[in-house]
Amino acid sequence: MFKNILRKDFVLCVALGANVNNADEWLKYAEKEMRGDRSSAEMVMTIQTPNWTRTLEIESDVEGKKQALSTIKAPAKEKGIRTLRIENNMWNYFPKLKRKVAVSSSMLLASWMGSDFTNDDILKASSMAEDYSHKFTKDEQVGGETYKVIENIAKTNSKVMWPKILTYASKKDCLPRIYRYYDKEGKLRRTLTFSDIKTFDGHKIPTHWEMIPEDDKSKKTVIDYKSIKFNTRFKPNHFSQKNLTGK
Repeated sequence: MFKNILRKDFVLCVALGANVNNADEWLKYAEKEMRGDRSSAEMVMTIQTPNWTRTLEIESDVEGKKQALSTIKAPAKEKGIRTLRIENNMWNYFPKLKRKVAVSSSMLLASWMGSDFTNDDILKASSMAEDYSHKFTKDEQVGGETYKVIENIAKTNSKVMWPKILTYASKKDCLPRIYRYYDKEGKLRRTLTFSDIKTFDGHKIPTHWEMIPEDDKSKKTVIDYKSIKFNTRFKPNHFSQKNLTGK
């Protein structure tokens, strides 16, 4: 009977091409839609605190699950700062200092450019679909909409930053609307909300992201995607230290 109830929720998702028979399939479908095999995105990040607001224009390139490169395009003060990930290795490059800095794996949870997003978030170092085990929990209503709630628990052999994440997925399109991140003590540390679904190259994705830390809700970081290309073909040396520094 439980399966029959679930299938009613899957009707619209299946019509969109998702083979969603269980929690694993919901996550795989959502990740395929939002990440694809490769992508090149232009986004605006706005960091808001009670005392100041800062805006960054960013270009983000991702190839599979092992390579990523982000470049700050504006403002002039930070223009040209780049972050490169190749598998488990990461570097920052600061053009004004002409300096390349290696980022240790322990720094994946560190703030990226003073935002509420981490290095891991920006460089997509982890995969929700692959690095976690998934199961449905009780549906929850938030803001007048009822969501499928998926509990994601980190696999023992995965090197991820968050032991537990709750996904609140829309029954309309199987895409996430909320992520809740928990630490190893089971304490909620931050909440990421998604909205403004748009289609790029056949991929439906939320283009407005808001990250709020639970220990200081007077702060938040907003990412607005301006464009995303999922059929980008990168040059062979695009994800390289030579391209990172331009040398």
